[in-house]
Amino acid sequence: MATTSASNFDPTVAKNEFLLLFSTQLQHQDPLDPAKQEDFLSQLAQFSSVETQQNMNSQLTNLGTKLDTLIAATQGSSGSGSSSELSTLQALSAGAGLLGRSVRFGSASSDIGVVDQVKPDNGSILVRIGDHFVPIANIMSVEEKSASGYL
Repeated sequence: MATTSASNFDPTVAKNEFLLLFSTQLQHQDPLDPAKQEDFLSQLAQFSSVETQQNMNSQLTNLGTKLDTLIAATQGSSGSGSSSELSTLQALSAGAGLLGRSVRFGSASSDIGVVDQVKPDNGSILVRIGDHFVPIANIMSVEEKSASGYL
């Protein structure tokens, strides 16, 4: 089997090589003295563990890339639009804090409800309260508890 360095390691090739070796081992075992079932299960468990670790590593790498992009946007390294992007991120963060909270968005007694969605819309942030999308700037007050009383 060819050796691979960490820089050009391909998990798909390693997986295929393992399965090829495993099936070859099964085909060529002595029928009068077969390998123990525990040995095969141990090999499969080790392979599964390595595969899980590779998947986690890939997901962490993707998360790191996304965090780097977010940090670059908040530090203003993306040029003239960075302050606008930062404002949008801050407004989205404020809107996310309202999710599940009971808010008042007008003076009528029916202008109260629970925020269940936050979305950007042409430079402003809208929150959905029941069937209405309301600009976050129109939120007049936030209740201590949600309408369901679970917060």
